[in-house]
Amino acid sequence: MPKRLSYILLICCLSQHVAAQTADDTTLHENALNAIGVYYENLGEESPLYNGSEYIEYAYTLQEGHPFFQTSNFINGTVNLDGMIFRDVPILYDIVKDQVIILDFQKVYKINLPADRVQQFFLSGHLFVHLIPDSSAQIKTGFYDQLYNGKIGLFAKREKRILEKYSNIQISKVVISQNNYYVKKGANYYTIKNKSSLLSVLKDKKKDVQQYWKSNNIKFKKEPEKAMIMAVKYYDQITN
Repeated sequence: MPKRLSYILLICCLSQHVAAQTADDTTLHENALNAIGVYYENLGEESPLYNGSEYIEYAYTLQEGHPFFQTSNFINGTVNLDGMIFRDVPILYDIVKDQVIILDFQKVYKINLPADRVQQFFLSGHLFVHLIPDSSAQIKTGFYDQLYNGKIGLFAKREKRILEKYSNIQISKVVISQNNYYVKKGANYYTIKNKSSLLSVLKDKKKDVQQYWKSNNIKFKKEPEKAMIMAVKYYDQITN
């Protein structure tokens, strides 16, 4: 039997096995997932992971900053592409373009993965999920850093922009960054601009959340992201 066909039969069997697992079969479940990962790796350059378009480099030099998440160097992460999990993939996340970048199989050039096929990716301890707008249109389609996901969710949109900076008749291009936050409650997303807008979304437990912050000496202005994460986690704990 050809090697490729053997792998195809193996993946079919393992996929059915994974779907049939119960919560008590954690070890077997992990083993099956690992075997599936081996299958994807053995596809080599035929893997669907390498079907993206070539990444277009910036046509100019940046004098300050870079367009990527945390670092301009590739870091191994995990990609969920069309429901297939690829582990230990060298990844760059271009925040300016909102693009997930990997190396081609030969590691010669960079590939831009199709955003609509990437459900999520895990990089440097952060889980980025692909979201689309709801009826309120509070968010735009793109990748969001999932900070918390329970009965309610908290997401951060990491954004960077390239601006022209003028100094002594010279023009330089610099990168500036900002974070925008959103709470998902029910089927809707809510933009969180400050402490008041967060408490407005959590209004049924507003006093409890404020007391929780006070008890843990959390100052929203000083540590807004930490304060938001703690608030939504606590809100989840005290609501039915």
